[in-house]
Amino acid sequence: MCPSYIGKVGAQLFGVVSKDGKVQFITPLTVTEDFLDQNKDKNSLEQRFRFTGKCVEKGCAQWDKEGSKCSLSRKVQDLELHKEKQLMFCPIRSRCRWFSQDGKEACFSCNEVTRNMEELLVSNQQ
Repeated sequence: MCPSYIGKVGAQLFGVVSKDGKVQFITPLTVTEDFLDQNKDKNSLEQRFRFTGKCVEKGCAQWDKEGSKCSLSRKVQDLELHKEKQLMFCPIRSRCRWFSQDGKEACFSCNEVTRNMEELLVSNQQ
């Protein structure tokens, strides 16, 4: 499962971004048309919620074809974010692409991740 999926019908909502910017993980809920309608006039869904869905591997721009893995996990780990020292509750860990390829190291900054962090990732690589 991709832990940085888009908010669309059928995706699973598994986190809510709190006022301090950290993601509070919740038991996954399936995204419905009604949910999207209720949230369409607000800021980007992906800036307020975390979604998971099927990892599309080669169909994703973050897929490292040479390494056959998601490159976003390592990019997030390399950011200078506050990293947790212990594993926090995660409702998708057993199925998470990042955890399956990078182990618990992928989890320590995960509650700081929101989709569309490209600006932060690009500036960090320069």
